[in-house]
Amino acid sequence: YEYLATTTRYGDTCCASCGSVDTARVVQGTEYFAVASAQAMQDSFQDGSCCWCGKAGAGTGRTSGVAPMGCGTCARGRFIQKRPYDAPMWGSGKLFQKEIKLVVADICPHTGNEAWCPAHVGDTNTFGSKNHFDFAAPPPEFDNFYLAFTPEPCPAEVLQNLRSMSQCRSL
Repeated sequence: YEYLATTTRYGDTCCASCGSVDTARVVQGTEYFAVASAQAMQDSFQDGSCCWCGKAGAGTGRTSGVAPMGCGTCARGRFIQKRPYDAPMWGSGKLFQKEIKLVVADICPHTGNEAWCPAHVGDTNTFGSKNHFDFAAPPPEFDNFYLAFTPEPCPAEVLQNLRSMSQCRSL
């Protein structure tokens, strides 16, 4: 995998920043999880300032270590059996045995999420990570584990779901 991210959860929303999409409906009937990516991962905005219809900015990519994950981008990844803080492990461990797929349907803005979501390319969060995903509805046994991931093209079905709901001009 190309990148590493910290992770949190926030719960599905009817009107996410990627054009007012419903995060549950975007992934309904697919194997994908809807996520909000950190502001640093989508720092170019349709209307100029954070946080509507974010796209990956010019500084994202392998050189900076910040994954280019704006609205309507997808990735595959695997959770790592490690959290950014010390806590006992629990659960069956099945979460770590399976690759997952995700689609960016929202943003995790820096303001209000300073500990987790870096604002700009080059910034890190409290835990030293340049990347962060906030899961709308995480998989079973999820608990803020690191996620190793690689961006990849979204399937037609997921893009169709996004485009049919989104008010973003760039999707």
